[in-house]
Amino acid sequence: MNKISSRDATTLLKQAGAAIRSLTKERDELREKVAAKEKTERITKIAREMEDKGLQPDLDFNEKIAALHKADNLNVTEEAIKLAAPQNRILGHLTEQPGEGASTAFEQFILTGESVE
Repeated sequence: MNKISSRDATTLLKQAGAAIRSLTKERDELREKVAAKEKTERITKIAREMEDKGLQPDLDFNEKIAALHKADNLNVTEEAIKLAAPQNRILGHLTEQPGEGASTAFEQFILTGESVE
């Protein structure tokens, strides 16, 4: 069995400590990169959902992403967008008049308040 001198042991411990510190630093940097990438992917998904629902139509896609990066609480913002109703669906037309299309006298009365005799 080979014996290690105290001088060699000290050198090995210094090298091991330096290697551990280096690996720990690298791990922390990689964790930060992964967290930033996951946040960017999440923000992109939220912005895409905003686009699909027609929310904030005055902003383009990249502006929505920039605004979401500045959000204080992304969880609250994401939940609000999930709950938001789509804004780009038109339920009627400007040329329609109340009561048009009512098929019965009852419907006509409900829509206009006027009775049909």
